[in-house]
Amino acid sequence: MKIFINGQTYQLEQDFSVSAALALFLTPQQQKTSFAVALNGEFLPRENYSLTRLSNQDGLDVLFPIQGG
Repeated sequence: MKIFINGQTYQLEQDFSVSAALALFLTPQQQKTSFAVALNGEFLPRENYSLTRLSNQDGLDVLFPIQGG
């Protein structure tokens, strides 16, 4: 199946969770920071990452907070 993470295409086997897909995209350091995830434009609560299964052509947007002032 093909999914998109921040616009980049990934080929995955069937039955991948959001958290498993994020492990492909995020570095171990990034996984420890705060971030938000939108699945097909809808924000997903962190507690649902491991419960939510991806389908072909799904898109994930991973958003990190921007610091500044």
